[in-house]
Amino acid sequence: MNLSKTWLIIIALCFTISLSYCSKSADTINNPASSAEKQPVLPATALNYNISYPAYLQLAMAQNDNTPFTNPITNDGATLGRVLFYDKHLSQNNTINCGSCHKAEASFNDNVAFSKGFAGGLTSRSSMALLNVRFYKSGKMFWDERSLTLEDQVLQPIQNHVEMGLPIQEMVSKLSAINYYPSLFQKAFGSTAIDSQKIARALAQFVRSIVPYQSKYDMVKQGLAAFTPAEQQGENLFLNAGAPGTCASCHKPPLFVNSDPRPGFGLLDPNDRGVNNSGNFKVGSLRNIAANPPYFHNGSVASLEAMFTSNIPAHRVAPQDVQNLLAFMQTLTDNQIATEPRFSDPFK
Repeated sequence: MNLSKTWLIIIALCFTISLSYCSKSADTINNPASSAEKQPVLPATALNYNISYPAYLQLAMAQNDNTPFTNPITNDGATLGRVLFYDKHLSQNNTINCGSCHKAEASFNDNVAFSKGFAGGLTSRSSMALLNVRFYKSGKMFWDERSLTLEDQVLQPIQNHVEMGLPIQEMVSKLSAINYYPSLFQKAFGSTAIDSQKIARALAQFVRSIVPYQSKYDMVKQGLAAFTPAEQQGENLFLNAGAPGTCASCHKPPLFVNSDPRPGFGLLDPNDRGVNNSGNFKVGSLRNIAANPPYFHNGSVASLEAMFTSNIPAHRVAPQDVQNLLAFMQTLTDNQIATEPRFSDPFK
């Protein structure tokens, strides 16, 4: 064989190998199951998502729980929901997950006015904290209550063209090709079959389980701690100042949430009129409120102090009252919820 022919054979072999490599690389991009997956790290026995909450909370929880009887929280169901919540495969280009806009370290809220979607676009409203959504009695979700249930709500950001950009059928096909899901669905629902209803149920179980109950406020109400004078005065103001339109009338203790939409706390937004174009918006829980600015549907209030001062003139209060209210609101922060293993990212 002459030298030139030998080189031709070598070049042809290199070209064939190159094509094979490119084909495999493209397959890895388009079919995540064909690559070495980053596996979620989970304990052999599912973590407990049915906590025994303090007795003083239990009556309010029972009266306001929006959990449907068809989707109770189970340890295996919420575990699957946790994996789905943090899995970037639920976005079109595998770059973001639910936790990207609902960060554990920001009390399952975002720390910017508008969140960034899978392609870099910004959301039209500010992210809502996920704490205590289980106790929004009507069960309606989003700032404008357009979703009637949490099970319906959890699928919408996944499909949204700005947020995660993944159509339902593509989501189902994509997850069905990933090797760690069959056993998780089997444990949660008794079948390895994956469908959008099960995905929604698992995500809803996980989100409903995010209930803060270890703040200073909770310790005080159990007789395990005491408010400072400023905190005590702040609670008195919260419960009584401005009656009948008190802070507590919109954010009812001890869950600090209300299922009746209310006006945007003095905010006038001609471009966003909320629930049925009424100017009202969903009332989120004040739990961990000090840890998740900015505030309101448009993220226009940067701090708790601004909420009571120049940003919203209709709700101005005396400087010392502001400080006392702020002191009280700080007691609502459960610092442990951000580091709870059952709520953490299993892919880290």
